[in-house]
Amino acid sequence: MKMKTQKGSVLLISLVFLLLLTIVGVTAMNISTLQEHMAGNYRDQDLAFQAAEAALLEGEQWVKSNSFELSQVYTNPQATGVNAFTATCNNGLCFDGTFPSSSAPVTSCVPGTTTPWTSSTLWSTATRYHQLAAADQMQGTVQNARYIIEFRCFTPRDSSNASPDPSDYAQWSPLFRITALASGSSADSQVMLQSTYKKID
Repeated sequence: MKMKTQKGSVLLISLVFLLLLTIVGVTAMNISTLQEHMAGNYRDQDLAFQAAEAALLEGEQWVKSNSFELSQVYTNPQATGVNAFTATCNNGLCFDGTFPSSSAPVTSCVPGTTTPWTSSTLWSTATRYHQLAAADQMQGTVQNARYIIEFRCFTPRDSSNASPDPSDYAQWSPLFRITALASGSSADSQVMLQSTYKKID
């Protein structure tokens, strides 16, 4: 009696299907892991954004609640004191322009051109920035939010007055730029926000 040769085609097809199912399963796991990482990164970035926004609002409140004197921004003679705006951003208050003591403050003030917020040294030196109040810190952040305040000379006090008199300081208001930097739950996720603030007493 002659034996029929077994081709083994069923076994081969089964192995191919098993391989395809394995590939599909591994791909699905990778996609799921990637989506989880993306969701985590989004939450982390959102946390950093909220912390930076809180620091920005605190900076604006600082400008609003603290009285402003021209002597705080003079460069000749150089302003001194806790609330003095300097080129080195002491206490987080920055001004790298020129502003000599003058009877015509608006015309004698020249804003600086540097960008102190790009300096990593500034953000790592505690004496050169303000820190968000502990009670306002976002839970889960790896580092406290920080901010600096720059004096940017003057802007018209009344926006409807297109041509204020440069010799009349009463027609002008000091202008500030506030920059906030915050991290999320890891130092790799950072958000920087800026705003300009016109102080009207």
